[in-house]
Amino acid sequence: MRQNRVLWLLDRLEREPRADALIDTLRRGVRALPLGRGRDLLHGRWLGHPVHPLMVQVPIGSWLSAAVLDLRPGRSRESGLLIGVGLGAAAPAAVAGWVDWAELHHRQQRIGLVHALCNTAAVGLYAASLVC
Repeated sequence: MRQNRVLWLLDRLEREPRADALIDTLRRGVRALPLGRGRDLLHGRWLGHPVHPLMVQVPIGSWLSAAVLDLRPGRSRESGLLIGVGLGAAAPAAVAGWVDWAELHHRQQRIGLVHALCNTAAVGLYAASLVC
């Protein structure tokens, strides 16, 4: 039953037009970036597969490892290092994600925008955890 609610919510979000003006502005901005050949590199055309899903493994793995280390006393230095690695790896992964996102169908872009906003919040929280 819970899965049906999640699918219902995602379907509703895909059909929600209120964010379309923002999506159109962001899509034009991403497409206007002067990436040249870098656009194909970020799309993963050389690999035959988008690179964004591959690139996000580094921040996810780093942050998950940092969380495990946080459970152990005396490991805050190592945990902080892993959080920093994750933050550094998140930036190029996000750029690749935005480049892919700009070419998606409008319905997919609505979901992708929520995905990006949630991940931006996560990056902000991890960055804040380094200074707190």
